[in-house]
Amino acid sequence: MSALTRVLAGGARALALRGRGRASPVPTGRRYSSNPMEDFDLMGAGGSSVIDTYTERGFVVGGVEHRGSVFLYQDMTLLWKVKDIAEVTPASLTAAHALKPPPDLLIVGCGARIGALPRETAEFFRDGETAVEVLDTPNAVATYNILVQEGRSVAAAMILPRTEG
Repeated sequence: MSALTRVLAGGARALALRGRGRASPVPTGRRYSSNPMEDFDLMGAGGSSVIDTYTERGFVVGGVEHRGSVFLYQDMTLLWKVKDIAEVTPASLTAAHALKPPPDLLIVGCGARIGALPRETAEFFRDGETAVEVLDTPNAVATYNILVQEGRSVAAAMILPRTEG
């Protein structure tokens, strides 16, 4: 018996047991969110995942926590070693300029406060196919999620905001 056949047979047995009253035919204990958007598995056009949230440890994308800063494009999420806007160099953004097709826009979330890209990085992207927008990370997350939901070709390089203290 193949693995697929076993899975289908198991599912059929579970459905049959539900119909006999051995399991509740209606899921109980359903948690309804206060925000209707939380009831949906948010994916943008082409399978691009939105950023669910971020914590002091990392970013949650598609229900999976990625510890530290991240680079996102379509359905790809990569850990990114950058911890400060000064570390955003053309070399640290190798993934951004190696993408095929290149995104129309790269959003850089630069942490808790907005900052400027190093001059070398800004010049590198100035004449390229990809425009760069630098925002503080909270606004970068919101902007990225909106553009993904609109089906736009967008990538994001998000620096995890450091906690003050």
